[in-house]
Amino acid sequence: MKPLVIILAFSLAALNSIQAQVSEKIKKMSQGTNNALVLEIPNVSAKLVSEVWKDYMKDFYDAKPKWDRKSGEWFCDNAEITAIGRGNTIDIYATAEEKGNDVLANVWIDLGGAFLSSREHPEQYMEAEKVLMRFALEVAQEKTRQELAGEMDEMKKLQREMGRLKSLNERYHKEIERAEEAISKAKENIVENEKLQEEMLGQIDTQEKVIEEVKKRLNDL
Repeated sequence: MKPLVIILAFSLAALNSIQAQVSEKIKKMSQGTNNALVLEIPNVSAKLVSEVWKDYMKDFYDAKPKWDRKSGEWFCDNAEITAIGRGNTIDIYATAEEKGNDVLANVWIDLGGAFLSSREHPEQYMEAEKVLMRFALEVAQEKTRQELAGEMDEMKKLQREMGRLKSLNERYHKEIERAEEAISKAKENIVENEKLQEEMLGQIDTQEKVIEEVKKRLNDL
């Protein structure tokens, strides 16, 4: 039982973090104005909600939502969700409506002649709420996965930048080593130069004496 408790705790924590809420409203859609379950999900995009809805219906209920460009709705024809359909197939219409930074996932469930409502179908409505809350959890998890992927990409960028900085650091150290070698060689050259200058001064002094001697001889002639 412990793993189940851990998974349940994680699920509740995820749902609390996304703070999704289900309400019931009469809303316009392709089949007229009908009762809808409205799941309000904060801080997500309509694109994310649509992508998760498509995968969620397929993976959890083996239903394949089709996008109707004209109506702007996802449509599941003859979906089999036993807890809601009670042995009959149902048609599900869904839209992702942006509301500021939030998204309203509007879901209409056609039971076959009547759209699901809490007043007329209380037990089935409760099951539909569970479906939407599980969907909210899937949205929360996918959002978190995408955030993690984004942070991992950012980490890779930082690591690449760190590698570049390390390479620069190594280059700078090599430049310093070459500069230090050049300085050391220059210092040796200075010592050698000063020695040569001293020797040259001696030669100049000797040459000056030779010149003075020659001048003296010239004057004596």
